Amino acid sequence: MKKIVIAGLLIFLFATPVLAALKLNDTAPVFSLHDTEGKDFYLGDAVGAHRSGKVNGVIVSFFASWCIPCRNELPLINALTERLNKRGIKVVLVDVKEDFETIRALLAELKVDKPVVLSDADGKTAEMYGVRFLPITFFIGADGSVKHLIYGEIKDEKALMDGVQALVKNNK
Repeated sequence: MKKIVIAGLLIFLFATPVLAALKLNDTAPVFSLHDTEGKDFYLGDAVGAHRSGKVNGVIVSFFASWCIPCRNELPLINALTERLNKRGIKVVLVDVKEDFETIRALLAELKVDKPVVLSDADGKTAEMYGVRFLPITFFIGADGSVKHLIYGEIKDEKALMDGVQALVKNNK
C-alpha cells in the first residue's frame, strides 16, 4: 500500500507541470486565426501593447466538438456574450484541431452564434497556451496578461462572472 501511495504522489508531482497551462500573470501568447466567416482575428488588436479600441479584456475558451463538457458550456458562454461585450470584454472560442465544417455543424446544433469562433486546425495556438485538456478558459486583461483561468467546464454564470471580475479588478 505504501508503494502505491508513493507512486501516486510521484505521478502527481511530476505530472502537474505537464498538465499546467499558462499561469496567472503570464503574458498570453499573441495569435492570429481565421474565424468562421474567413476573417482573421489577431489577439494583439484586442489586448497588449498594440491593442486598438476600448477592449477591457478577452475571454479565450478552447473547445472541440467531441468534448462533452465543452458542448455543455458553449450555450452558457453564448448566452452571456452580449452582456460581456457591453462591458468591453470580447469573447473568443477557439476550436482545437477540427475543420470549419465540423465547427459550423456544432455551432448550429447548439445554437451558438454570438462569440467570435476561431479554428486552430493545426493545434499550434493550443500548444502555445499549454492546453493539455479541454475545455480551458483564459481571461486575458487589456495589458495582455492572464488574469484568471478556468480548468474544465464552466458550469454556471457565477463561475464565468468570477473570471470577469478578475479582469475588471485588474484593469483599474
